[in-house]
Amino acid sequence: MSQIGNSSSEPYVVVHNILLAHASAARLYKRTSQEKQKGLIGISIFAFGVVPNTSSTEDAMATKRLNDFTIGWIANPLVFGDYPNAMKKLVGSRLPTFTNHESELVKGSFDFFGVIHYTTLYVRDDPDSLLQKQRDYYTDIAANITNFEEIFATNEYPILPWALQGVLEHIKQTYGNPPVYVVENGQRTKRNSTLADTSRAEYLQAYIGSTLDAIRNGSDTRGYFAWSFLDVLELLDGYGSSFGLYYLDLDDPDLRRQPKFSSYWYSHFLKGGSVSPNMLIQLNTNFSASRGHFF
Repeated sequence: MSQIGNSSSEPYVVVHNILLAHASAARLYKRTSQEKQKGLIGISIFAFGVVPNTSSTEDAMATKRLNDFTIGWIANPLVFGDYPNAMKKLVGSRLPTFTNHESELVKGSFDFFGVIHYTTLYVRDDPDSLLQKQRDYYTDIAANITNFEEIFATNEYPILPWALQGVLEHIKQTYGNPPVYVVENGQRTKRNSTLADTSRAEYLQAYIGSTLDAIRNGSDTRGYFAWSFLDVLELLDGYGSSFGLYYLDLDDPDLRRQPKFSSYWYSHFLKGGSVSPNMLIQLNTNFSASRGHFF
């Protein structure tokens, strides 16, 4: 028998319990094992780049709300012990509350933030969404994402590296510059398109550069991880798209792997090679001459 859920409140209940479970596990690890193992406790946050759709004050405030409802939803309780004021005001009684004990338990229960970042949203104020009878997470934000359908309709994300730098700067300024690891970042391409994935190498080059710029500007960013090592089952569209540096042939019983151009570029970069635009062109020319396309 299927049961109908309540999207108006359940996402908030789920995240609330995740935070409490995380805090309990963190407390247990700190008490029993951290001193001996020297391990670090982190939690990952999905962080979009966010840009006001216009220069209006309303769109700027809507953009801030979107940050509160994404980054702040997780980070505020961990740093300050409670949800952002914008969430408490707009969600009301549907947003669970922390007891004083729970607030103290959650606050400080991390050693670093993991940042998951892929793309950028353009935000427009949408106060009419608050008038809907059946409210949910998206209407609660009172903001309209003007390029949402466009992002997921295209095969590749636009390369906007300043957005990742903006996310890292926001975390630095808002949360006291905690240690950060970029745990997911990468370019989406259509699956089975080509091994010569130049756009992925261009994306990685740009976003690694923006991470370095953030560090130079004082961000305590300590690591960067590309998503992903090889093509995998993706959250939003299964095997419809790929993010891998290596192609995985699902029709091969041995699941044969083939390196894409991006893996060639990434290896060159990690070995200290030049990452200038001219060098990228030269690497791609050499790769394409020897590898080519699938079909």
